[in-house]
Amino acid sequence: MPSVQAFYTNKTVIVTGAASGIGKALAKVFASYGANLALCDRDGELLVATAEALIEEHNAASVITREMDVADPQAWQSFVNQAYTQFGHIDICINNAGIEGTSAPVWASDFATLERVMAVNFYGVVHGTRSVLPYLIDRPWAAIVNVSSIFGMIGAANAADYCASKFAVRGYTEAFRAELAEIYPHIQIQLVHPGGISTNIARRDNSQSFKRKFLTTAPQKIAEHIALRVMRNQARIVYGNQSGLVHMASRLLPLNWLAKLVGKQMRQLDMQNDYRLDHPGFQVPEKKVDK
Repeated sequence: MPSVQAFYTNKTVIVTGAASGIGKALAKVFASYGANLALCDRDGELLVATAEALIEEHNAASVITREMDVADPQAWQSFVNQAYTQFGHIDICINNAGIEGTSAPVWASDFATLERVMAVNFYGVVHGTRSVLPYLIDRPWAAIVNVSSIFGMIGAANAADYCASKFAVRGYTEAFRAELAEIYPHIQIQLVHPGGISTNIARRDNSQSFKRKFLTTAPQKIAEHIALRVMRNQARIVYGNQSGLVHMASRLLPLNWLAKLVGKQMRQLDMQNDYRLDHPGFQVPEKKVDK
């Protein structure tokens, strides 16, 4: 087997959510391996700064960027075509972009946030997968890497909307892998379940306790791990703070035990106000009487 550097040199890699966190770390890792990079993010200014740093640090001249909402399928088609036009081929697409949910229990959550979380975290993966697939058919080797979460393995209290999106990514990716294996087995499909990675995804005031307690693994470590495991064609990649424990618990513990264990742990995160018995989310709405 070639070295990681030799394996990725001159391969074209698409990374979403590349302006910060895991996406930025992935861009750095693949730049250091000599890959061509097509990077996108909603934060265009931060994305350009990331690309400029890559060019300066790694002499990575083969970098293009696109300010883009991954929930927009038309933007995806344009972005993928731009990458193909620039580099002549696409080898890897890493659907990494994601946002946090309400960080509140179901009865304290709003539907608009749920819709947006699903649009970015799930449909962003769908659009990326569907858009890039035709460009991978004729490559001798290719990979689509979809980032779920350890919350795509277990349902965590105060994260129903986020869990829903990441469970959806898991189901979609596992089914897609089974389907593609029948006709294009040279295209690898990887599913990533990060644990607590130190990123800025947790931005809400009510999620800061969770961030301090759980988001501790450096993004660079999981980025290097992903690159190695993709090269080795590991179907499920689990890495980061508490990821191994959660993975094992999801496979071994009965659901009622798992729910109590996770619920107890999450309720320690200063969210007592959302768990009031008289919370408005438990109240029957007033009925309007037509006159």
